[in-house]
Amino acid sequence: MRIWKQRSSVAAILLVVGASFAPMACAAQASASPAADPQHRFAAARATIEKTLQDAKVPSIAVAVVQDGRIVWEEGFGWADRERQLRATAHTPYSLASMTKPITATAIMMLRDAGRIDIDRPVERYLGGLKLTGHAGSSAGVTARRIMAHSAGLPLYGHFYLDGAKPAGSRETISKFGMTVFPPGTRFEYSNIGMKILDAAIEHVSGQSYGDYLRRRIFLPLGMANSAVGLPAGVPAAIRYDEDRQPMRFYLTDHPGSGDVWASAHDMARFLMFHMGTPLPGQRRILNPAARLEMQRPASASPMPGAPGAPRRDIGANWILSTVGGHPQVWHSGGQPGVSAYMGFYPDQKVALVILANSSAPTGDIAKAFLDIVAPDVAPRRSDAPPPSPQPIPFRGTWTGTISSHVGTRPLTMTFGEGGEIAVRLADQPGTVLGRPAFADGALTGEFTGTSDLPEAKAGPLPHALKLVPVDGELVGQIVVRKTDKDVALMLPGFVRLRPQAD
Repeated sequence: MRIWKQRSSVAAILLVVGASFAPMACAAQASASPAADPQHRFAAARATIEKTLQDAKVPSIAVAVVQDGRIVWEEGFGWADRERQLRATAHTPYSLASMTKPITATAIMMLRDAGRIDIDRPVERYLGGLKLTGHAGSSAGVTARRIMAHSAGLPLYGHFYLDGAKPAGSRETISKFGMTVFPPGTRFEYSNIGMKILDAAIEHVSGQSYGDYLRRRIFLPLGMANSAVGLPAGVPAAIRYDEDRQPMRFYLTDHPGSGDVWASAHDMARFLMFHMGTPLPGQRRILNPAARLEMQRPASASPMPGAPGAPRRDIGANWILSTVGGHPQVWHSGGQPGVSAYMGFYPDQKVALVILANSSAPTGDIAKAFLDIVAPDVAPRRSDAPPPSPQPIPFRGTWTGTISSHVGTRPLTMTFGEGGEIAVRLADQPGTVLGRPAFADGALTGEFTGTSDLPEAKAGPLPHALKLVPVDGELVGQIVVRKTDKDVALMLPGFVRLRPQAD
């Protein structure tokens, strides 16, 4: 899922590229359907991709289409590596970003099948002594099932080492940022730190590195030859390009279970075919059918927040679950600096689609072009329904409390004015006004600029994003400081607890 929405020199997705760009398409790599020439059948979709390469200045895109248990078409377009004049193919590895999450969830369910992890018991049991911090509710409520459904009460988090530095390890990352900021099991909150906790559990329980476990137990059995945590060996990969369409250094994160897998469009089609229950010949069964289907059922009573008026979206074991035109959709997307990705399948239509790009790209337009051909009943349609009216903010008066992080606590005060203005004062810094305040899905959100005390984010005033929910007469939740430059992109959380000030 794309979570990097901040406009910045790295993370924003601006559609600009140098004059040296020249899109080219390679020959299709798949076996053609005997009923139709895929080049002719998918001509309209190919035209959409080629137009995207030109108009949006995307360096390259690779796609794969599955129908009725076969890969009916796959192809690469443009430059996987423009500087080396390396063309993209369906077998070129791309960074998957958050499309890594269903792979991590698959590994967890495999360990559950083997009796090594109970996904409904505290995940701390599987961390080799690492402990979580229970700010908003006990850390005992943080289970693997809730983590995979993003309902474990963990915060928004991200740390992308754009300078190519070695990421922090599990102990440092989890001890600093593995905290409950909402009561576990009460709401949806997309959390990369949860996936860091799961990749650490995989390593502890299996006795293997996260990368080795995926390679031996998922990639090799499913025939995913060009997939790995980090760059696959022996095959040229797609270089990531920044907002100015300049090549980026190879980078990793400190939450590999969330976004560090690289794979080709062909390999991800094979992954989807297994999860659809239509594996290719030679693929080994890595999960029993009951567990595979369990991953595709809602695992939380809290749906994913969506655009006003949008259809409900639930989440299973890191699969996002939607319904389009009465047809179930199982999917996940990915986005981080230099990456846009989408994969999804429609079980009753026996159709699946993979789209990978090495920069920002309008994957929705491309997906619609393919679905119009292979499954027109589920192609997205624009809704003309008016958005609902914004909810009034229900809080009044002055609320005082603290921000807690791994470096200590700082005072925070918020005053709700009669006219809707919300004043914020962080520690001894000058007072400011909460920008873009809103109350939706039971949470107060907004942002302000301040100076962080986190050593990773000491770079002058930085944006701070608040999300607070009422719990037992208090406001509790997260404050996330954001920073992006040429060396790093990060979202680091702290815990907020406020109480109403007595008159």
